[in-house]
Amino acid sequence: MKSKLTDVRRLMDDSVFEDEKFTEQHKRQVLNRITKEERKADWLPRSLSVVFSLVLIISVAFLLNTVLDKTPVQQGNPDGAEQPQTPQQEPIESLVPPVPENSEANKEKEDAAKEENTPNEEENETVDDGVFELTPEEMAAYENFSADFDTAHLKDLDPISVAKLYVWAGYNQNYEVEYELLTDREESIMWSKEEHLAIPTEDKSSPDEVFKVFNNIEDGEFIQREEHKGYIRYYPTEARDPEATKGFQMRQNEDGVWQVGFMPLQ
Repeated sequence: MKSKLTDVRRLMDDSVFEDEKFTEQHKRQVLNRITKEERKADWLPRSLSVVFSLVLIISVAFLLNTVLDKTPVQQGNPDGAEQPQTPQQEPIESLVPPVPENSEANKEKEDAAKEENTPNEEENETVDDGVFELTPEEMAAYENFSADFDTAHLKDLDPISVAKLYVWAGYNQNYEVEYELLTDREESIMWSKEEHLAIPTEDKSSPDEVFKVFNNIEDGEFIQREEHKGYIRYYPTEARDPEATKGFQMRQNEDGVWQVGFMPLQ
């Protein structure tokens, strides 16, 4: 067997491959050939990777540009930062009415009208509280007398009507009118107007006390004892108890006008 192999080898060496050998150059050629084949095989994936990368970069750039375009930038802000938006306020209509011309003159007229109407409004309210109501003649006399304290306004009133004006003034706490309705006879005056007005409020009768003390005086009976003296007999209780009878002192002045005596319930 070995001899046969030797013969084959010898025959091969004598053949056309006798001078051919696998040199270093042949090795390099084989390696170059293999490298070229590998490069040809890797070209397509690499190209696809490059194209995908370019598409991705372009897409990201487009999205960023779109977002930046939609973001409002406050004018005057170099950094481009968004500034808080101040809500627009609707115009507020003025609640102050326009001042008319001659406002001071109008104000004076309004104040004067209020002063004229205030006593009447307050006194008319007392009617609803149970106090007797003045007749139109008595109310006119009361208003005229309150303006100038002239006893001529009382001349046509009877003693009971004058007594009603006195009670009315006290009930409404008009103490100046209350004093002026007292007698002006020198011998009957017991204190001055200044002293009367200086009496502390806590020492004066409240409206409720006035009403209780002088209740039913409008239904009383005037009894004249002397030429210029008399009193009104009345019952402050509804039962008309004789023991509860009161006498309200009246005095007639030099002009024949009836007035209230000082401390009328003595």
